[in-house]
Amino acid sequence: MMMIDYLSMFHTWRRLIPSEAEPVSLDESPGSQDESPDGANQASTPPSSEQSDSRSSREEDSEDDLPPPVVFNHPLVNSLLDRFMRAQLQPDKNSTTVNMASTITSVPSTSNIGHSRNNLAGKKLFFHKILRPAPIHVVDLKFDELRQLCELAINSFSKQRPLLRIGNEMLPITICADTHGQFRDVRCILSTCGNPLLRTYLFLGDYVDRGSQACISGIETVTMLLCFKIKYPTRVYMLRGNHEDANTTLTYGFFDECTSRFPNDQGELLWHIFMMVFNMMPLAAIVSERILCMHGGLSPHLKDINMLDNVRSSLMKVACLNDLNHFCWLACNLPRPSIVPPYGLMCDTLWSDPDDRYPGWALSARGISFTFSSKIIREFCEANDIDLIVRGHQLTADMFKGGYKYFAGGRLVTIFSAPNYLNMRNDSCVLHISRKVKSSLQ
Repeated sequence: MMMIDYLSMFHTWRRLIPSEAEPVSLDESPGSQDESPDGANQASTPPSSEQSDSRSSREEDSEDDLPPPVVFNHPLVNSLLDRFMRAQLQPDKNSTTVNMASTITSVPSTSNIGHSRNNLAGKKLFFHKILRPAPIHVVDLKFDELRQLCELAINSFSKQRPLLRIGNEMLPITICADTHGQFRDVRCILSTCGNPLLRTYLFLGDYVDRGSQACISGIETVTMLLCFKIKYPTRVYMLRGNHEDANTTLTYGFFDECTSRFPNDQGELLWHIFMMVFNMMPLAAIVSERILCMHGGLSPHLKDINMLDNVRSSLMKVACLNDLNHFCWLACNLPRPSIVPPYGLMCDTLWSDPDDRYPGWALSARGISFTFSSKIIREFCEANDIDLIVRGHQLTADMFKGGYKYFAGGRLVTIFSAPNYLNMRNDSCVLHISRKVKSSLQ
């Protein structure tokens, strides 16, 4: 059984951290000659018969042309990342990790984006499929540390619009969907796909609740991603999912995780603080002006993509909680959506689903929002000059093998990034967009 050496990966990343706690810009891409360019350990390198294909792909996605990243060095963020990357992740005695060679699949050739079936046919990548529940991992986190980190996260999100615009200069980019508190699997994604300092990441939401480890490791998962987002604001982007909401987390586990791990009133207060962070998250992103990314899907209220940049619910009044007055002021005064309303554009962006069983728009069986057909997808893409819509939010039976599903002849793809979700033995995947705007699933 082969394991990824996460500790070696951490030491590599730590060498990239300057000592001063201030934003800096790196002029060159550091790294050792013994490590693969994508930041993965040599043990996860494909066999020699495939190395030429791997080299050509890495050359196409070379980081040399990326603009120097903005790096915000803060002692707390660096300390937390140090702990997260030092955490030893070993499978328990009942788990099995299998290395499987999987041919990169492609989007059908309907859209204008270059896809891997035509450009990278036959190339294989290794990925890790968790056949049994991953072990629980708890990192030593203090209440005051998390509160301070959330304040930094609110400040970071407040500088972004509800609709993120990620230009060609930020490619290549790896798009990840639902992770649901599966801390080890998020670290596996980062190890396999590459260092966030050298590659752009876009996460589509649902960082907590429900997953095999979510009742214990949801805090670790969302906190680690927030640390990367704060430290590398031009490399790591996080969107809001339907589980980044007070009502949902009250029901599906994150509230219980906070209150069980932090005694007395600290747990409930910490949950409120995280909700304030979630209330500041962007709702959607457009990559290279041609690829629309969101957690849920389309809305009957969404005619023009620019409407997403002006989504704003009523400003809520937040009761002051102990010494949290400054958080309340931020939540009440910044032009950002707060609680998720039960209907409307913001709700649909987080909750709607594609479904060809019904023509056009139909009420969703979830009891909230709508479903939309392939006809709606094609009409929206043509009206807004969009080649591809990337979303998460769903794991249907036909996604168990591969972790993805296409609609509308390849104009929309649903991906799911949490393997063995709720012990369902499902595959997972992420979507890569190369510098030449070619998409491939891993």
